Amino acid sequence: MAEKVYGNMGKILRIDLTSRSYEIEDSTKYHQKWLGGRALNHILLFRDVDVATVDPLSPENEIIISCGTLGGTSFPCSGRTQATFLAPLNYSGWGDTNCGGHFGPEIKYAGYDAIVIRGKAAQPTYLYIEDTKVNFMAAGDLWGKGTIDTQAELLAKHGEEARTMVIGQAGENLVRFANIRTELTNSMGRTGGGAVFGSKNLKALALRGTNPIHLYKPKEFFEITKKLQDDIMDPQFGMVHGMVYKLLSQYGTPGMTHAVGQTGMVPIKNWNQCGIWDQDKELVTYWADEWGIRRESCFRCPIHCHASYAIEKGLYPTRGGGPEYESTVAFGHKCLVSDGRKVLKLNAVCNDYGLDTVSCGAVFSTLMELTEKGLVDRSFTDGIPVEWGGADSMIKLVPRIVFREGCGDKLAEGAYRLTKPLGEEALRSVYHQKGMVATGVETRSTIGSMLQFAVSPRGAHHLSGLPTAEWINIPAVAVYTTGFEEAGDIRSYHPEAKARLVQYYENLFELPDSMGICKFPYGHTGMWHDRPEDMEKLWDYFVKSLYYATGISYTKEDLMDIGERAYQIERAVIVMRGIKREDDMPNWKCLNEECPGEHPIGPVPLPKIDKEKYEKVLDKYYEIRGWTKEGIPTRRRLEELGLAEAADKLANKGLLSGT
Repeated sequence: MAEKVYGNMGKILRIDLTSRSYEIEDSTKYHQKWLGGRALNHILLFRDVDVATVDPLSPENEIIISCGTLGGTSFPCSGRTQATFLAPLNYSGWGDTNCGGHFGPEIKYAGYDAIVIRGKAAQPTYLYIEDTKVNFMAAGDLWGKGTIDTQAELLAKHGEEARTMVIGQAGENLVRFANIRTELTNSMGRTGGGAVFGSKNLKALALRGTNPIHLYKPKEFFEITKKLQDDIMDPQFGMVHGMVYKLLSQYGTPGMTHAVGQTGMVPIKNWNQCGIWDQDKELVTYWADEWGIRRESCFRCPIHCHASYAIEKGLYPTRGGGPEYESTVAFGHKCLVSDGRKVLKLNAVCNDYGLDTVSCGAVFSTLMELTEKGLVDRSFTDGIPVEWGGADSMIKLVPRIVFREGCGDKLAEGAYRLTKPLGEEALRSVYHQKGMVATGVETRSTIGSMLQFAVSPRGAHHLSGLPTAEWINIPAVAVYTTGFEEAGDIRSYHPEAKARLVQYYENLFELPDSMGICKFPYGHTGMWHDRPEDMEKLWDYFVKSLYYATGISYTKEDLMDIGERAYQIERAVIVMRGIKREDDMPNWKCLNEECPGEHPIGPVPLPKIDKEKYEKVLDKYYEIRGWTKEGIPTRRRLEELGLAEAADKLANKGLLSGT
């Protein structure tokens, strides 16, 4: 290990719950090639676990929790936490999840770049880590409690300075879409990380750290991060940039709903409608103006897109954190629930139980469609009617899901696994990729987004690389990212333009997660996208800040190679777990049904995806990635990236063909 490590901490903490033991590994060997955070997690999981065969809910699975190279520093929005594991929800088995808050920086203050947890405790356990001290603590008195009470009791015991990460009853009962939670507003969601915790009898982590992060050039680092923060907050920086900052600061992600809906991207009625919904006032801005208590911020964030709310009157008095766009759309737009009080109640209940709101909302909206089609009736849900707008029934069913009571046992499997036994016609109602239902994006609206959702390793979601340059459609920015104006045309099927667009953003999106910073201000929502020179300025901030923090010189090309390398690891894993070209095709609704709606940009109704044209885009995407026509990485491409070990594993599984 180097005598002094800058930016990073230089250590990985490896914990075995079965043997109640731990050891320290040198992480400095990974910094140049993998940065930290998400990319580091990928290579660790790939090397540690038989990723082709391990059951996600077995003791052999690992959950790797990390911060990132710039996490915990003065770099704006540097409070993210990344977790990687084999996932129990999606049939691709890839689990990546990320959240904000303050837990990630505390990992570094405790002295580590990452914490790797494997095995299974003999009884309910939580980990209390205080710098070099790792304590295996009995959690029998916490088992059965929600995330709010669990965090409160841990803070009472270990002090308000401690940072906690916990699961609720959903994770304990192995609900496949259980979340990991930290603080009131932060979820590590979607693929079932909470169930992985539960399978290990792991209730929580509590951290307290006192270690400083050493910076290679601290004066220069503080100067550039101050300038970066000023640019983020500058209302005159650019029209798109300033609008995004204003909306997120005032209303959080729900405030983006109408902007997103302009092209038809907001899904309504279980993806049977799209665009602008004239009944969503209470879900977009009214909730914050009427029931919001305060804005809240993650570590070092000048945007403060989080909030707390309280409803004191009516049928459902509620206090909670959030909500996010994904929650309001999942319970509101997709289920046709316009009553903001009920949506906020569902958000708060799911957060306390540790339940993913996107997946939970999709279970309900799918059941509503199945009911409308006559494929299920109320006997399927223990006599509780599940119909459009039926929020009261949704609220009644949530505890049944969490505790797997009655019909809740099958609902806890998620929309795809719930519906598959009902037959092909029923399965057509599930808007999914690779067994994971989509986040709040209607992918028939924009062709690049369709490709990105379809090829995403963990399933249908926007955080693998939603191509921002497409949906803001500024021609010069489209050319900057791909070389083609067609990349910004939402309806274009130009094979190379769309393939390069998606590859660019997939590689870019790996980087914030690897640096421990938030995607919202760094590539996802439209900030830095007014002009090509703004995007180049962002890259300059990345390169210089990393050098001033770590002393390691990275070029823009080096960073994109790290993103490419990390993404190739994801693909190698899911291919070994059985993913094929057919799993990268759009879902049934996208290929077979138009989507009506109201939106000022794009055709109405949205046309179904042209399969023949899409296949040509997919072919070009595979070619650019260096994969075969079946979507399998080639040895030549993997070795170019220094990933001969991935090629060898694919070859050992009989999956590698050609060069």
